[in-house]
Amino acid sequence: MKIYKDHDFTQEVKDEIFDLGIVPAGETKKFTFYIFNDSNAFLKNLKFSVKHDEVRIIKFPEKLAANMSGELILEWKPSVTLKEGLKARLRISGIELWG
Repeated sequence: MKIYKDHDFTQEVKDEIFDLGIVPAGETKKFTFYIFNDSNAFLKNLKFSVKHDEVRIIKFPEKLAANMSGELILEWKPSVTLKEGLKARLRISGIELWG
């Protein structure tokens, strides 16, 4: 599975680490990413999580057929403004069905 910043699949997110940049404290910003199933397996029961209290996952694909894509939308509402921005790691779990 690969994650991209753009719908054209040219800007890959490396090591499942999202650079969310700088968002002023108290404001809310949404980020859209694209999940691409680059395997020949059908993926189901997908779950996505980010280990950061201020980042929520708004939308994610619960299943993806082989070579299909889906949207992942994150929302960040920081309580303080971070000078260097936020980098958050995404965790993914699910079941692969081969056949």
